Amino acid sequence: MKDANLSTSLDSDGILLARIDMPGRSMNVFSAAMMDSLEALLQYVETTPDVKAVVLTSAKSAFLAGADLEMIKQFTEAAQRDSAEQLHRLCGHLGRLFRRLENSPKPYVAAINGLALGGGLELAMACHLRVAADDDGVQLGLPEVKLGLLPGAGGTQRLPRLVGTAEGLQMLLRGGAVSAQRALELKLVDQIVAPAQLIDTAKRLAQAAIVSPVQAAWDRPGAQFSSAPYDFAQPDVFGRILQAVGVSAQQRARYPAYDAILHCVVGGWTLPFDAAYRYEMDVFVKLIQDRVAGNMVRSLFLNRQKAQKAGLLGPESALARGAGALLPRLRDTAREARELGVGEDEQLLAVTLAAIAAWAAGAAPQTELADAAVVAEGLHPAYTGGPFNYALQCGASELRQRAAAAASISATLFAVPAGFDDFYAAAQRTAA
Repeated sequence: MKDANLSTSLDSDGILLARIDMPGRSMNVFSAAMMDSLEALLQYVETTPDVKAVVLTSAKSAFLAGADLEMIKQFTEAAQRDSAEQLHRLCGHLGRLFRRLENSPKPYVAAINGLALGGGLELAMACHLRVAADDDGVQLGLPEVKLGLLPGAGGTQRLPRLVGTAEGLQMLLRGGAVSAQRALELKLVDQIVAPAQLIDTAKRLAQAAIVSPVQAAWDRPGAQFSSAPYDFAQPDVFGRILQAVGVSAQQRARYPAYDAILHCVVGGWTLPFDAAYRYEMDVFVKLIQDRVAGNMVRSLFLNRQKAQKAGLLGPESALARGAGALLPRLRDTAREARELGVGEDEQLLAVTLAAIAAWAAGAAPQTELADAAVVAEGLHPAYTGGPFNYALQCGASELRQRAAAAASISATLFAVPAGFDDFYAAAQRTAA
């Protein structure tokens, strides 16, 4: 099999070793092209009699480090215009591929040699068996909640069924990763071995699985799973779980991914797996239509990387130096708002108005990158995408009304700045 993202070799026992190796990238990620490569691999394995089993690994130091963020950005943009049916087709493609892999009569063994995050861990969980290298570089996790999203390729269904609800919900709701040793203790992987033994061990597991086929626990007839230590039928079980994992009521209110993840796990718990996965995708589509995910993807990752390259992050950046610079202005405004004792919404409003004033004074010409810098400084929360993005999503009329209502608290802090209308007019020209 020839593919730009996969190198393959077939041994005399019929075991195909497939190494993921995306050209031009330091780490493998799930992009549209990588999904096409996985689909091509599945097709090749299904139609090639000489292939009896597959060992999936990576030719890089990481196994597979999640999704391509540019692709996720495209998903969030599509969510603002496409129908739910279109989004199901677009966003559900990877999950359908994983299910096809999982249902294959030819066993797949994941040989995890490094980071397996997001879609990387979802891919490994869809394999029939998993072996990991006993190495500090091996970390397994589902960090999607940090993007305002949920793992939508079956991750909310497979992970808690594999490791139990206590650890599974902790990993899903906090986005943390576990070591190879901890993964073994949790039964997230079947074995850990020295890195030099990884491929040989994976091949032995594959050979054994040819003789004695392995089926996922959730696909066995009559499969049932305990939700202990939680009772999913208990009133306010969401609140109880979030309290147990350390998510505050304020975080829950601002970041819809927390409730969405809980809806997936609790709502899908007693369903057959295919129905549970469809339910997960229903929830995923509704979540991605919320603006929070797009705001977080842009401000925390994509635009932050661009701002870093442009030298706009850090204490010596143009946005941070001098009293007239953007960040010192917003820092002073945020402090004044806190000293007045106003709530979070008024604090956001004050900082947003100050940001527009700074823009009018020429202190923030690249508003998208400035947003990333402001979020990085903790002066605007990630769910807003930054003050300029927040202003645009609120709209000029709403912001004016809120400023007028808050002016009774402080006419100075909540004054509509000169250049307010120019900011919105400039944004309209850019959009056009």
